[in-house]
Amino acid sequence: MNNKKEKVEEYFDKYAEIYNSGKYPSVMNTNPRSAMGFADDITWHFMLKYIPKNKEINILDAGSGDGYWAQKFIEQGYKHITLLDISEKMLDKAKNRLSELEEKFEAQYIKGNIIDMKELESNIFDYVFSQYDAVSFCLKPKLALKELARVVKEFGYVSVTLDTKFRRVPEYIESNYLEEAKILLNTNISNEFDFPQYNLEWEELAECFEAANLEVIEVVGAPVFMHQINPEILQKLESNPQTRNELLKLELEHCTNRSLVNFAGHLQLIGKK
Repeated sequence: MNNKKEKVEEYFDKYAEIYNSGKYPSVMNTNPRSAMGFADDITWHFMLKYIPKNKEINILDAGSGDGYWAQKFIEQGYKHITLLDISEKMLDKAKNRLSELEEKFEAQYIKGNIIDMKELESNIFDYVFSQYDAVSFCLKPKLALKELARVVKEFGYVSVTLDTKFRRVPEYIESNYLEEAKILLNTNISNEFDFPQYNLEWEELAECFEAANLEVIEVVGAPVFMHQINPEILQKLESNPQTRNELLKLELEHCTNRSLVNFAGHLQLIGKK
């Protein structure tokens, strides 16, 4: 096991207890503006758009974390899902989360690495997704996409979501991390979590998809506007359900505008094999 992989695994083993709490342990004192509620809603909208309607399909959640996204699919009636994560403790959290569901389903839990999913055969999943950064943390996005493409069936969809490269630049500058901003712009590498993360522009991620023989179907920014709003002001706006619905509608109308995507909070690409 190489040192970078060990760092990621160690971090998420420690992070498991507070995952999805809104508290993000970081070695850098930055002020991220990710507007996570909108990011979740936008990426979920496009995941649902492309997943087959047959509830008996096989789904892979690659970099599953504590099972948040797996739970959402199970609650939609999907019966068969495999959760793969580098962290054993994250998988334990996922098992606990899913054990509380009343729905009938079959889940497999696999401790594995997204760039070498040797535990999985080729062409076995109808739908594959990697939500939030596993493809960044592995530092080898092309290898990760090749593996995701390998395990999905022909004509199946692969959805990947990760942090955009340019989103962090103003956050770094605002927090007086000018050198880190320069490094990110020159190398695509950020280092907020005591290990490096590879951040991408949509064109670069699209190249990874195409190298894996995946046709890029959709390019999405999640969100393209809301993460730029002062968090306190956004919180007040979100407290009104009607206003929040209007803001989400605004995002969905513009989040596939490719001139905006590279400055979005998160980047989501959907490809077809």
